[in-house]
Amino acid sequence: MLNKKKILISTMLFSLIFFTAMSVYGENQTTTRSIPITTFTVKSQSILITEESVGRVEARFAPLVSAEETGLIVDISAETGRYIEAGDVLAQIDNQAYLNAENTRKAEVQRLKTLIANQEKTVARYRNLLDKKSIPQDRMDGADVQLAALKDRLDAAKAGLADSTRRKENTQCIAPVSGWIEKRFVTTGDFVNMGKPMFQITNDEKLRIVLPFPESVASKFKKGLQVTLNTPITPEISIKSSIAKIRPSVNTGNRAVEVIIDIDNPGTWRPGASVNGTVVIATKPDAIMVPDKSVIRRPAGEVVYVIDQDIAKERVVTTGIRVGDFLEIIDGVSKEEIIAVFGAGYLTNNAMVQIQEKSE
Repeated sequence: MLNKKKILISTMLFSLIFFTAMSVYGENQTTTRSIPITTFTVKSQSILITEESVGRVEARFAPLVSAEETGLIVDISAETGRYIEAGDVLAQIDNQAYLNAENTRKAEVQRLKTLIANQEKTVARYRNLLDKKSIPQDRMDGADVQLAALKDRLDAAKAGLADSTRRKENTQCIAPVSGWIEKRFVTTGDFVNMGKPMFQITNDEKLRIVLPFPESVASKFKKGLQVTLNTPITPEISIKSSIAKIRPSVNTGNRAVEVIIDIDNPGTWRPGASVNGTVVIATKPDAIMVPDKSVIRRPAGEVVYVIDQDIAKERVVTTGIRVGDFLEIIDGVSKEEIIAVFGAGYLTNNAMVQIQEKSE
């Protein structure tokens, strides 16, 4: 009797375990048969094909100010980093010799003016005497010739005085434009010859952007292509411009071609800063774009899962360029088809799905 009870209890326990296991198995089977996903309806859109680069900001005008006269520098008025206005004095060369030359020329001009005044009086007197037949004609002619010679000498003296004044004034090194003192090449006590570089001024009102690109993409660029620029210092400022020119030679240091864009300073950009540039190479008007999360890598290649009546169909696709979180599909899917996005990585061909959310 006891053995029968044990057998009955064992049978009941086995049955309970069996039905429990079948119940769990049935639930798991139901769960794995339908995979939750979100979907996206494939559409076409116009996209921009771009090339990006990190370049540098340069001053379009960075004049090198050189000595215009020879002499000893007696004063420096501008230091590196200082902002100066056009016409400001940057340095002074000893001008005593030039001042002496100017004074000598001034005295010569004044002397000739006095001689001319006296000679004009003589000519006037001779003309009066000639009218009275009191002097011969040749004497009158000689007075006229002497007056003309004095006037010629005065003109030459005035030209010499103007040159002396100019040379004296050139002993002052004057800023030709407003800007920042980028470099200073001399100091007080230096002796400079004419043409010796003294300062370099950076004017940041007009800027030049230089964007380097690999030589492999050089053929894509041409003058006039649209460029969008921004800097890390002021990311909120974005400037749209166009390519002004392309430097024809390849930089031997980094094998890059340089694209040049000329812009007006938006207010805070400085030469030497880095700049991000995006050049629009071309436009595709009807590109097929899908979320990048919908493209899954499988042994067959890159695939997407097209959803047809809650069944996932695996499609091998050919991808193109990336735009943000989207990928271009060159071949494999068509407009208006519905594809899996989130959850696509868990799918296989002909898997059953349960759509949780649709995205148009």
